[in-house]
Amino acid sequence: APPSSSSRASRVLCVLTTTSCFAPRAPDLVDEVARLCAARGVAHVVNNAYGTQCARITRLLRRAHAVGRVDLVVQSTDKNLMVPVGGSIVASSSRDAVERVSRAYPGRGSAGPAMDVLITLLAMGAEGYRGLLAAREGLAPRFAERLRGVAEAAGGSLLDVPENGISVALRLGARSTAAGPTMLGSMLYHRGVSGARAVAPGAVKAIGGHEFRNWGAHHDDYPHAYITLACSIGFQEHELGILAARLEATMAEHAGRAGAA
Repeated sequence: APPSSSSRASRVLCVLTTTSCFAPRAPDLVDEVARLCAARGVAHVVNNAYGTQCARITRLLRRAHAVGRVDLVVQSTDKNLMVPVGGSIVASSSRDAVERVSRAYPGRGSAGPAMDVLITLLAMGAEGYRGLLAAREGLAPRFAERLRGVAEAAGGSLLDVPENGISVALRLGARSTAAGPTMLGSMLYHRGVSGARAVAPGAVKAIGGHEFRNWGAHHDDYPHAYITLACSIGFQEHELGILAARLEATMAEHAGRAGAA
């Protein structure tokens, strides 16, 4: 006879869900997973890397806590609080869960990330931080539409992922694809667009004996090359014009290499 659902659940350490991710992926159904974890008695950890700054995601997390089981939520300090890379915040509705994580920590890490967060929050204050959150939410739709125009002018398109309120993905046109998507990512980086991520179809990577097709994408068979960019906290209206101009110029230069080849 096949093993029962309860015996299978006992062999699962935890379920890991993700709220914030690169487009075209959308947040996982964290609330539905929380229901299943509560019903099966399985721990549930949420990767909430960028999610603290997104109202849609924070509502999803509140709903998950209300209807099911969420043990720990982990988010990056640099992505949400504009401090240097190197810190994270582990949150839980259970004081015991946080204390158990704290006791498991070896205690030899630098105090720098915690000091960065403290100084930044004291400087911004609650009103300042809320203002940055509101500004990001208001800019996100204009960010997507401006980049839609850039993509279409270059023969590509903006992938429609309304559930993802932070990241956007631009499908590359034929000439940019022929010139090599990863080269475009490198060119953007060297022109001060450090957050762009280029994905080329067909890459394969093996980890732990498992082969991942279309490595870097979110679907084994997605056929198109694309780049992703994020409208994250701290991004300002005037920077959108700078980004669009650099993106247009770099994509034109990059596509021209295909024509010259």
